[in-house]
Amino acid sequence: MSRIISMFASSVVQNQDEKKKYRWKVSFTVLLLFIFGAIINLPFSREVKNLAIEAGKKDITLNESIFSELLTIGISGLILGSILVFIGLWVSSNANLGAPLIARYFSNKPMSEIIDRKAILSSIFLSVIIALILLVLFEIQSEVYPVPNKLPRPSKMYYLIVAFSAGITEEIMFRLGLMSFIVTVIHSFKSADNPGNGTVWAAIIISALFFGLMHLPLSNNFVDLTPFTISVTMIGNLITGSTFGWIFWKRGLLVAILSHIVFDLVFHVIGSPYS
Repeated sequence: MSRIISMFASSVVQNQDEKKKYRWKVSFTVLLLFIFGAIINLPFSREVKNLAIEAGKKDITLNESIFSELLTIGISGLILGSILVFIGLWVSSNANLGAPLIARYFSNKPMSEIIDRKAILSSIFLSVIIALILLVLFEIQSEVYPVPNKLPRPSKMYYLIVAFSAGITEEIMFRLGLMSFIVTVIHSFKSADNPGNGTVWAAIIISALFFGLMHLPLSNNFVDLTPFTISVTMIGNLITGSTFGWIFWKRGLLVAILSHIVFDLVFHVIGSPYS
């Protein structure tokens, strides 16, 4: 039991000098990751539009030029990604968060000096457990209070791709960008050198709430937004957003991205929450 507790208790070492020294390289790497994540979301978004058109929706149009869409996504990803990276790695540098493992990679020093392999595995394990619990809850909900779908869901292949897209872009957006900024704002009113646990937890919860709000338009593609479906979406994403926020706090951006990807693979690809 003590070994399990120690696995979850361990945190990444935040080497501030190292993060400052390699900030430009880390920023460029995270920006490229964000653009890549945004681009690979294209097949999923096009499939959702295809399904809507096949269902007879007249207000949906599909751009015939994939190149044009790729260019638009690439440019918007560059702009939004630059803003998020600037906020997360520069404006919020005193939040004691960020991407320590990417900075360590550029330092050519051993990763094992700042994070234990068990800490990474425990983060992934936690994501799998949360995914399985939510799958069970969705199964119970479908039996007790079934919700009719407006559209069929995309196939598993599309969810396989979007698992990587969401894992990358959403962690950069909501954890590196928003959560770090909230920590910085709250901490600016305090005198302590580093943000306290209460400050970080407040940022985790607030960013998780915004994370849930962001998923409402996506849910609206498939189900009518009622008090029940809104509550399910918000509560589910509050749970997952808080989990990823804790992982980001304790293990850094890279482990949060990896954990988010694994969660989505288990929840959407291995599982069938909306069947």
